[in-house]
Amino acid sequence: MFVCLVRDSLSPSRPGVLEAVARACSPRVEPHGQDVVVCDARGLTRVIGMPAVIAEEMRRMAWEREVGVRVAIAESKTAAWLLAHARPGTTIVPAGEEARRLERLPLSALRSLPELRTAGLRTADCGPAFAKATAGKLRTDDTLAIFERWGLATLGDLARLPRADVLTRTGRVGQRLHQAACGEDDAPLVPTDETPRFVERMELEWPVEGLEPLSFVLARVCDGLSASLARADRGAVTITTRLQLVTKTTHERTLTLPSPMRDSKTLRTLILLDLESHPAPAGIDVVEVECGVTPGRIVQGSLLAFTVPTPENLSTLLARLSALVGDTSVGAPVVVDTHNPRISSMKPFALSTQHAALRTAPSTGHRAPAFAKASAGKPSTTIRRFRPAPPVRVRVEKGRPVKVSLNERAAYRDSRVATVTTAAGPWRTSGHWWSSDGHTWDRDEWDVALDTGVVYRLARNRQTDHWEVEGEVD
Repeated sequence: MFVCLVRDSLSPSRPGVLEAVARACSPRVEPHGQDVVVCDARGLTRVIGMPAVIAEEMRRMAWEREVGVRVAIAESKTAAWLLAHARPGTTIVPAGEEARRLERLPLSALRSLPELRTAGLRTADCGPAFAKATAGKLRTDDTLAIFERWGLATLGDLARLPRADVLTRTGRVGQRLHQAACGEDDAPLVPTDETPRFVERMELEWPVEGLEPLSFVLARVCDGLSASLARADRGAVTITTRLQLVTKTTHERTLTLPSPMRDSKTLRTLILLDLESHPAPAGIDVVEVECGVTPGRIVQGSLLAFTVPTPENLSTLLARLSALVGDTSVGAPVVVDTHNPRISSMKPFALSTQHAALRTAPSTGHRAPAFAKASAGKPSTTIRRFRPAPPVRVRVEKGRPVKVSLNERAAYRDSRVATVTTAAGPWRTSGHWWSSDGHTWDRDEWDVALDTGVVYRLARNRQTDHWEVEGEVD
């Protein structure tokens, strides 16, 4: 006896609800996404009651979780599946009555079968009469179209045909559809194990405040999580910390890790550094830490490469920097789609597995970057931009800068009035004049060489006539 639960179309989809309802009643559950679950109901009559009672209990449990369901109970999984998808409410099929209950359903009900939703068979699996006409694949819709041209309208019409003749003319797809119309199963129920949760929870006798007493609690929690991850050969990719406060509220934080890890000290350090930047507003009664996991990380070292820092050390460093300067000030640079070279942005930093090690030159043993050969012998310049760009006083004669007065408080190599020996420019750029978001710019840029031996890039704001130093050119 099988039970099929299908989410009602008028009910909201809530992940995991139907599977939780089925697992509360049966140990053998086969989920199909978030909206359909099939479970084995054999033996439940001794625990819960008759099939009608089982169906009503499952509907009640789903309704308590704010999800409406359709329930069908039958001796075959296929019959329960088709009736749950085609009929609202509860459907109970007595043993041996599967074909009779299905005979009034339209042929379109067969499109809901899980094994035939998107499956197709090669022409070698089809009947010889249709192998040539159905080039490539003969899908369920094609076979149903053939049945409709034969004048079939219901599952009863299909079930009354000889199965051998259906197999000869339509192949395996037609045979499976004929079995389904008779309420017969093609494959047994394949139960799946419940997805394990890697979570540790500790209820405290007395509320704790501050990071120092909390660190001892997190040490015990992370030790348990690390042992569980090691036994399952899994690594944590996300850490969710839930702190139940004395004010009956929950302070929740989630961290995304750049690589799977399970070292307890690293996990505790990352949580503490995050809570240092986002402290709990009140005393803590309950501490709960849950990890989102992925298969463990396998690392193969190399004798000819310098490895990058380990993900544990890198994650700890990023967490310390975030606690020091803020979350929005730490990350990897991102090229912004704009013509203004002064605009920059950042994204969360993630360690790339493609650059797990830096290659070395075989002859010298030193690093040999990929761009070294391409750039050898070619002159290049680099500008070291100042952010923010400091203001500067510039004396202009005949439209060209001739004197530059450097500010002592700026990070220049000197702090006196310097003479411009060579000047190149101006290069005029402007943009975003059509918007009012404050990113409008209209500037003249100069590259100037001073008598001190330093080359700067100067920029003049044409709207305010103010000068500033964009950066130093090497």
